Amino acid sequence: MKWTFVIGFAWVTATLWAAAEDQNHTAIDPRAERILRSACDYLAEAPHFSIIAEVWREHVEDSGQKIQFTRTIDLRVKRPNRLHVEIHSHTQRGFWYDGHTLTELDCKRNLFSTTKAPGTIDGALDMARDEFGIDLPLIDLAISDPFKNATAKVEKGTYYGMAPAMGFQCHHLAFTQDNVDWQVWIEDGPQPLIRKFVITHKNEPGAPEFTALIKAWDMTNRIADSDFVFEPPAGCIKIEMRTSGSSEADLPTSKSSEPLISPKQKS
Repeated sequence: MKWTFVIGFAWVTATLWAAAEDQNHTAIDPRAERILRSACDYLAEAPHFSIIAEVWREHVEDSGQKIQFTRTIDLRVKRPNRLHVEIHSHTQRGFWYDGHTLTELDCKRNLFSTTKAPGTIDGALDMARDEFGIDLPLIDLAISDPFKNATAKVEKGTYYGMAPAMGFQCHHLAFTQDNVDWQVWIEDGPQPLIRKFVITHKNEPGAPEFTALIKAWDMTNRIADSDFVFEPPAGCIKIEMRTSGSSEADLPTSKSSEPLISPKQKS
């Protein structure tokens, strides 16, 4: 499983993982590590939560001009096996995971597809990414061990003091990896909530950035199981979920069964 600002992931043996973890963490400022771990542990221990966020993603044209695309994300999580994501932009998509199946809805085309999924959020997200190329924005907040994934490839971590983000006083942390640099702003106080993060894809032409502003957290109100069960809208057409290796030629072309395009992987 990879976190949004940790691009790429490799499975290793327990011995190699422990050695790599020790080596990586020696370059992380102890205060930065402590604050990040606190935020990740707080999130991992939450039985349920929901967020509303605004995501900005830059695209670099061949001319060098940067174009910024914006999406609003509504994410709801109920551990260990419930997930609901709504993505609003020029296209609108929804994803439901109920512990047994994963469903994707293309709201604009009124098309949906469903597939069986493993019994945990981590397993379902791995399956969605590996088999169908579905890599959801901010979904990294929902995985079971955010800290382990966040620091897996970190080469250096620095603490930059207090700074405002989304109206809150936050700890500003910055981390360096081989392919990306990333920053995170974590709320000061008893609730160490992530309020903002920025990823710089430094090895790509123009070094495009991904920015997430988390506008609202709800860690209190319980989420009904019905929120994670997909109910097809009126007239919605079911199609086969597109695999990551399929091409446009493999997909139906009639107006009643247009392909449901999955979000592209961020790696």
